[in-house]
Amino acid sequence: MSVDYHTGASVSKSLPNPPGFAVSAAGGKVASGTTKKQNVGNANELKLKRAWEMAFAPAKSLPMQAIMLYFSGSGIQIFSLGMIFMLLTTPITAISNVFRTFEPLRTTNSKGELTYALIIPPMILYVACQLAVFGLGLYKCWTMGVLPTGRADWLQFETRPSPPEWSAVRGAALSMFGK
Repeated sequence: MSVDYHTGASVSKSLPNPPGFAVSAAGGKVASGTTKKQNVGNANELKLKRAWEMAFAPAKSLPMQAIMLYFSGSGIQIFSLGMIFMLLTTPITAISNVFRTFEPLRTTNSKGELTYALIIPPMILYVACQLAVFGLGLYKCWTMGVLPTGRADWLQFETRPSPPEWSAVRGAALSMFGK
């Protein structure tokens, strides 16, 4: 049994055209009913839709980051400090690179120039979502106690308030050796 890889033109002519394919009468070129302005408008709509998707991306990852912070605990360990470092540095770099992030999505205006005019609202939302991620990192710093929020954190001679609870080891040491 042999396979014949040489197929004649008769086979290709017998196959029907795919759906949506239209051949014009002049020269066999594909007929196009859209104009250049419609193509630019469609491209701008697609770019704007992609810009909104990109703007919501940090907000979509916020619940997962909150769960990761919850499971990392409130103690000062290397894992929780790494999480905080990530939550504080990533939004700062993302905000500083916002124009570079949205550069491929610039839209074309009526003069044919690329502009950021239509994607300013998604850019603002992107920055707001990044600030929410940064706020989550600051909240985690506050719950761990590494964020200086009290007067005693800033003044040298101010005494710190007593903590609301003590560990059993410290309580035993105080009872044995006194205060």
